Amino acid sequence: MASMVASGTRDGQSLVLQGVDPETCMIVFKNHWAQVVKILEKHDPLRGNAAPHPLSVVNLSLGSGGGPRFHPVPGDEASAVQNYVEHMLFLLMEEESGQAGAMGPILEFVVMENVMERLFVWSLRREFTDDMKMEQLKMYEMLVVQARQPLLHHKPVLRPLMMLLSSCSVTAAPRVEAELVLLLNQLCCVLAKDPSILELFFHTSEDQGATNFLIFSLLIPFIHREGSVGQQARDALLLIMSLSAENERVAKHVAENTYFCPVLATGLSGLYSSLPTKLDVPSEDWHCLHREDWLQMPSLVQFLNSLEFCNAVIQVAHPDIREQLLGYIYNGFLVPVLAPALHKLTLEEVMTTTAYLDLFLRSVTEPALLQHPPLLRPAPPARRRAHFGHARQPDQHSLPVRHRLTGTFPHSHRTLL
Repeated sequence: MASMVASGTRDGQSLVLQGVDPETCMIVFKNHWAQVVKILEKHDPLRGNAAPHPLSVVNLSLGSGGGPRFHPVPGDEASAVQNYVEHMLFLLMEEESGQAGAMGPILEFVVMENVMERLFVWSLRREFTDDMKMEQLKMYEMLVVQARQPLLHHKPVLRPLMMLLSSCSVTAAPRVEAELVLLLNQLCCVLAKDPSILELFFHTSEDQGATNFLIFSLLIPFIHREGSVGQQARDALLLIMSLSAENERVAKHVAENTYFCPVLATGLSGLYSSLPTKLDVPSEDWHCLHREDWLQMPSLVQFLNSLEFCNAVIQVAHPDIREQLLGYIYNGFLVPVLAPALHKLTLEEVMTTTAYLDLFLRSVTEPALLQHPPLLRPAPPARRRAHFGHARQPDQHSLPVRHRLTGTFPHSHRTLL
């Protein structure tokens, strides 16, 4: 429905409404909606009911076949609905707020007539294909980003949006996932700018039977995803982490009612297991992995993205989330995964693990992550003597990688585990 609107340029569209009287826009909007309603009711198996279908009775189990569906809509009528809705969305998007921030007349009509809800129900009652999901997601992307007045403060707009997000989360189609994450990212940006609507997001989740902060929960599966989808998800989650530092309800929800911290920390284990166990060492005095080296290793780039995200979360999140994440990193990654890797039997494997660990330590900047007891502790003296006797040791950064972090540093140095 939003393809025409979303593909145009804002400046080009704005020229269409220059000098147009708001009352005329309202008349056009109502006329378009009357045409849409006529088509919707014509193909509605429940059209005998006077009231529009509430979302609470809509079957969201897509593909289950449950519940009455709209009769097949001829192509020309479906195109007519799409064209009418595109023009309606454009009029809504361009409308300014009224005096003292009051709703404009078009937005007020949308809220009173449950326009967004009825459009969503109509889409759902038909075969809710990936193409239809894409159109609905793009429609909200356009409204969230370009609307001239706040729309998400109104439940008749927010509630069908939450239902759309929930219904799209069950798909495995990459293009729908990409569109879903983009919209979630945009919603998190709105929350960061206007935290006053956080409560509405919580309440709307409760209204639809969800016990969670929906937009946050939907982002968790994408924490470790590679590419732009993963980066957009992590950026969005980081905005929520920043909000948690000042909002106890968000912090408590994340720490007590979600799997955010365990998924983030233990996901490092899975990503680490995909790294090569042996590296091609260019020479015996090779010291460490440089940027030009690890950029050629996609699996290592993906691991570093997640590690740096952990670092960022610890920097900005609420103390409860920070402490929980530190505990999971230690008990879910460092102790069961990285520590055993440092005690491999072959020199090549130890050198590789040491190079990875050196890179990880150079990538982390948050003191709480580096100093979290017992994350770092002095290397046991007996272990150092076993390797080097009582001879004076060279500076750690000049040591070949086969010696670094195998327990072979001066007393002032601290090693992992």
